[in-house]
Amino acid sequence: MDEAALRAMLPAGFGQAGGDPEAYSAVSERVDDGEFADDDEFEDEDEEPANEAPAERREYTDEAQAEASGSGDEAQTGRSRRGDEAPDTAAQHERRWTHLADYANMPLTQSIVLKDHTKTVSALGIDPSGARLATGSHDYLVKLWDFGGMTTSLRTFKSFEPAENYPVVQLAFSPYSKNLLCLCASTQARVYDYDGHEIALYKKGDIFMRDMRHTTGHISDITCGGWHPLDDQVFYTAGSDSTVRLWDMHHKASQTSVIVVRSKERGTKTKVTAAAMAPDAQSILASGQDGALYVWSTTGNLARPSLTVQQAHTPGTGATCLAVSACGTKLASRGADDTLKLWDLRQLRTPLHVRDDLPNGNDHTDVLFSPNGQQLLTGTASVTQGSTTPTDLRSQWGQIVALSAQDLSMELVYPVDRTSVNRVAWHPRLNQVFATTRGGDVHIYYDAEASQLGAKLALRKRARDRTNHYAADPSTTDPYADVPIMVPEEEEDDYFDPVYKKPQFPRDPRNTRVPERPLEGRGKNGRIGRSALQPLVAELWEGDLRAEDPREALLKYADKAKKDPRFTSVYAKTQPKTIFAEDDTKSQDAQ
Repeated sequence: MDEAALRAMLPAGFGQAGGDPEAYSAVSERVDDGEFADDDEFEDEDEEPANEAPAERREYTDEAQAEASGSGDEAQTGRSRRGDEAPDTAAQHERRWTHLADYANMPLTQSIVLKDHTKTVSALGIDPSGARLATGSHDYLVKLWDFGGMTTSLRTFKSFEPAENYPVVQLAFSPYSKNLLCLCASTQARVYDYDGHEIALYKKGDIFMRDMRHTTGHISDITCGGWHPLDDQVFYTAGSDSTVRLWDMHHKASQTSVIVVRSKERGTKTKVTAAAMAPDAQSILASGQDGALYVWSTTGNLARPSLTVQQAHTPGTGATCLAVSACGTKLASRGADDTLKLWDLRQLRTPLHVRDDLPNGNDHTDVLFSPNGQQLLTGTASVTQGSTTPTDLRSQWGQIVALSAQDLSMELVYPVDRTSVNRVAWHPRLNQVFATTRGGDVHIYYDAEASQLGAKLALRKRARDRTNHYAADPSTTDPYADVPIMVPEEEEDDYFDPVYKKPQFPRDPRNTRVPERPLEGRGKNGRIGRSALQPLVAELWEGDLRAEDPREALLKYADKAKKDPRFTSVYAKTQPKTIFAEDDTKSQDAQ
């Protein structure tokens, strides 16, 4: 018997998953006994149940397969739906970033302005989480801004003066502990906690010591500084005493290391105008007022620089800011000589690219790498007699300039205000750009889709209305509210008056003005406010004593005083007849 005939006699569900093993064994025994030797069809009724069971299982299996195929179709449909959603997500992503192409992929579509300083904002610090902002100015104040608690009124929640009559030059939050480093144009550095409470005030040096390595601190004003990129307990400062100092946050008595910058052109000393530390903390960089660029290796001796570039910038100006890329191979230096130079730290001899058309009008003009490292951002100064076109580099507008980090090619010139732009920052988490101006404003730029939190969080809360809508109009409760104050006119001088009189100058208008109206709501500036209950009490008061004649008010008690002398009844027995004092004026006139 061949295999084809045998398969024709076996049940259709034979060999499929879920088959009956008993039916399979019964059919196997019958095949072995030679029952199907004549190639006849299987007609034994005793074996029909064995044939029916696989049929039922086949129907169930077909239904299961149909359901499985249905679920597979649904799965395919689900995959197709997810496939349909993927293009939507990509389209949303494309719409989210395509509109920023006109702004060199920078979130500059919308902005808010923080106006609380009165002079140049020379320091800017942003918390790594993006929840808090610190600004310092030449008005000697440091202001803290909390985006989570700020409303549309855009008010600061704390303001303090670190050093009296010293402008703030640098503010920086530590990368992990959120402590605030505050550097003023004085000899002492300060560290504050996250809420603006002073933690430490570091010692200043002895001004009578000649060797700067033996002083415990700076002996002249601090120019710049920052935190250690890997250790939030260490920070560095640089000053005009030609030193760069490393400090331990918990050791206030003295610095841990001193780097003395020795110049070849200015009598071995030069003012350090800018300093920075590499992201891997393997090198410290500084620029002096002599125009030179210095690099020290933190793993070696700090007595001498490992690399020096003389006349990196124009002597007498120096650099206002140094920025190292995240990879640690590129250096950008912003010069006070209106230049921006790109260097390779592996071959620090000549700059890779130079731009000399960026006006710089401040000692604290920033330069920084974008979060992706593809762009360089800096601010420009407004030129008094410059062009009136806002996008011209030498115009009357302060601008944010975006350059390529590869060849310093121009990508964007964005006008900010009719004053110089000093500090610039681009927060990677918020994706928002910050810029400070000489006029005392802080501009925050963001995009409604590409940015998150920060300024957007502050704009979600509407400022509370402090006006008292239930306060009554004082003109209805005060009868003398609209009565003007009558100022007597000056009498004309008598021509025959022999007494010399001083010429009368015009009166001060502040002395003849109408009195100020009562305050509505809570008091302020030393004045007591007018509550909503005061007009109500005035209406409920039965009489108005100011409208009553005081003489008549006393005479109405004259008859009562004669009949019932409560206070003078003791004199009714001792002195029944009233004796008045005699008038002495007549006797004096007679004499």
